[in-house]
Amino acid sequence: MQFRVTSSRYDSVGRRLHFTVSGERDGIKFTVASNVRCLRDPRTPENIHLVALVALTDIFRRPSASGR
Repeated sequence: MQFRVTSSRYDSVGRRLHFTVSGERDGIKFTVASNVRCLRDPRTPENIHLVALVALTDIFRRPSASGR
């Protein structure tokens, strides 16, 4: 899986990172907009990328509506 974070915003009051990523997985292009709760502000782009990676891994583990 290859992806890049296209936008991100951290809400310090709600402690949530809102992000959008685009990439490719198994030859299929995807765009995901999501948010996750963080214990602290992911200040660097590397930390934001790692948070998005963990969230995407969780999203892609879920069974899809088609059963794949």
